[in-house]
Amino acid sequence: MTVATRRALVRQLIAQDPTLSTRNIAAQVGVSKDTVRGDLAAIRQEDAQASPEPAASLPEPSPEADRLVLVLDEPLRQALAVLRATRGAPDTQKQNAAVARRYPRRGGHRPRGPAS
Repeated sequence: MTVATRRALVRQLIAQDPTLSTRNIAAQVGVSKDTVRGDLAAIRQEDAQASPEPAASLPEPSPEADRLVLVLDEPLRQALAVLRATRGAPDTQKQNAAVARRYPRRGGHRPRGPAS
């Protein structure tokens, strides 16, 4: 058995039962407990050196800094629906249209006053 194969087997055994002792792992793999200790140390080192997921990039600052734009994914939509349901009536199409007119996507970023 190669070192890589043995370490993969040790990793699999630990994943199945994290409480296994080095003695139990050694008996299942057929090596000494010192070899298992070395494999566990190497596995921990590999995990520590594994490249972390790339951090999300921050958006470029906008000239309209007082505006917040969110992508409404499904969990966020559900959370907003719960808030609306518990804190007030759901938005109507008329309310949504009024807000859209007050905060246009392009152009000025300040809300307009009431229509006269």
